[in-house]
Amino acid sequence: MTDIQARLADINRRVAPVFEEHVRLTDAVNKAITLIFAMAAFGVLTFIAIAPTEQSLKERALVNQESIPHG
Repeated sequence: MTDIQARLADINRRVAPVFEEHVRLTDAVNKAITLIFAMAAFGVLTFIAIAPTEQSLKERALVNQESIPHG
C-alpha cells in the first residue's frame, strides 16, 4: 500500500462516522417532509370530501328551523 492509499484509508476511517450520521439525519428529514406532505394531502382531501355535504347540511338546518314553532 502506498503512502497516498494509507492516508486516504485513514481519512475514510475518520469520515465514515460523520457520513453515517449525515445519511441518518437526511433520511429523518426526508421522512418528516413526507409525513407533512401526506398530512396536508389528507387535509385537502378531507376538505374536498366534506364540501359537497355542506349545502345539504345548511338546507337541513333551514328546514329544521322552519319546523320549530315560534311562540
